[in-house]
Amino acid sequence: MRVREDERPDNWICQTIFENRSSFAVDLVKLQVRMKGSDDLLFDVNDVKQDVHPQGKWESEERNVMATAEPDFTYDLSYTVLPRAVQKTEGTIKLEESNLTVVDADISKNYSTDTLKSFRQQHVSASLKVKNTGSATINLMRITDDIPGLFQAPDMDAMAIIIDGKELPVDQWKGELSAGITLEKEHRSPDGEGHTMTLTVGTKGPIGLKPGKTMEVKYKLNAPDPSPANERVDAPARFQFSSEQFGPVCLRDVPDAPSVRVSHLRRNFSAGKQAIPMGGKGRYEVLILFENNGDTALQDVFIKDVIPSNFEIKDWHVRGAGGEKRTDVDMTTNETEDGIQITWKLPVVGKGERLDVSFEIKGEGEIDAEALNRFHGAHFGDELESAEDDTPTEEAPVAEEEVVEEATEESPAVEEEVVEEATEEAPDAEAEVAEEETEAEPAIKFREDIMLRVMEEFGIEDRDGFLEHSMNFDLDDNGYLKKAEFVAAAEAFTAGDSTEEAEEEAPAEDSESDAEESSDETKTCPICSTSNDAHADTCTACGYTFE
Repeated sequence: MRVREDERPDNWICQTIFENRSSFAVDLVKLQVRMKGSDDLLFDVNDVKQDVHPQGKWESEERNVMATAEPDFTYDLSYTVLPRAVQKTEGTIKLEESNLTVVDADISKNYSTDTLKSFRQQHVSASLKVKNTGSATINLMRITDDIPGLFQAPDMDAMAIIIDGKELPVDQWKGELSAGITLEKEHRSPDGEGHTMTLTVGTKGPIGLKPGKTMEVKYKLNAPDPSPANERVDAPARFQFSSEQFGPVCLRDVPDAPSVRVSHLRRNFSAGKQAIPMGGKGRYEVLILFENNGDTALQDVFIKDVIPSNFEIKDWHVRGAGGEKRTDVDMTTNETEDGIQITWKLPVVGKGERLDVSFEIKGEGEIDAEALNRFHGAHFGDELESAEDDTPTEEAPVAEEEVVEEATEESPAVEEEVVEEATEEAPDAEAEVAEEETEAEPAIKFREDIMLRVMEEFGIEDRDGFLEHSMNFDLDDNGYLKKAEFVAAAEAFTAGDSTEEAEEEAPAEDSESDAEESSDETKTCPICSTSNDAHADTCTACGYTFE
């Protein structure tokens, strides 16, 4: 026992120390220490965990004892001597390679464009790709593909599935379409509920898509009439594939689903013309104003004018943005029955850009002042979208004749998405343009190419008459004539022609009855049977144009 006095008097620090002086390890089993004359245990240790090695020692913790003199102890000690022994185990382990195959693939879905133009039929190519990145051969695959509502259901017969450059036989895959999309929950199209296309590839036997090889699914989509409300439409797809029919299945969603939006651009220009007499007989200065008020630049702009045949153009120039003279303008002249037709061609007119076309004419003889001040129209190819919107589509380029926007007195243009204003007489061209912008009534919009196709289908040649007649067939009152409304107008228009032919071929009795009707100073509309004044040009009820 080690006993030493503390700094305070009558306080003693006591500690038990066990030293192993033998040549064997010792296991300390029991140690109990008491002060003489006391039954209380100062130390009570049972089975010390660490063995005390030869020439080693074990020390207990320190305890404080209060006594007037150095305390004396009694103790009970038990320990066991551990004989020295060595245990050795020998053996051999053999490791063998085990091959594990992994089913995995990189998948993607792409559209040929991410931007569609509003109210125009467009075609989009869709592609689904699967590249086997695992170590197992993929033999069975199921694909769930969302077809957004702005597209029609795809033609499954025109679909192709290609593996390693070879098209898969038709009996090796099966496709089904169901109404409504399945995967996308947020960015949906307001144009319709869409479709879900389900493909099973490997219906007849294993498709054998080996590691490193790629399978591609190609099909076409048609957007018949996308609306501007399609600000963002996502089209996700999900793939499930396996190596064996009843083996584990790997499921993957396309990491970057294609997203499309509809670009809605309005083509809107205002124009005016003014002819000013100059010094000297037969000299006039003519000013034509053209301003692009639309949301985008215009490409291949043609500005037209007609001067009498007995006059000639002496000098001309075109000024654009900032009053700078345009040097990229081409002017051509052409003799027509109405006079000399002059055409200025500009490759591009920017958004908000104003053009001033100024030229001088000189000639002899009489001149019609009203005709000289008449604006003869402008037309252009197509709009140029901004850089972020300039994405290719599979839509065929719109023919120049199909987007002619002429603002003439005889035939006001009502091209889809276009607002054109023109002046007949303009003492102050700029002021009159502004006045027309406020007074002009909104025109019904339509697709020129759609109207021409309907006219061709029904054998109609009178464009202006048919257009005026069709204005009364805006059945849904949305200010836009769809193909179905043009067809209804054409059926009524041709029915009127058939009625007139029947009247011309009718026997004499019918002619007499017509004469009696004429004597009553009325004529009946062949479309709606409404009686109109004998001198009326159009029907007061349906707007049919009498010939």
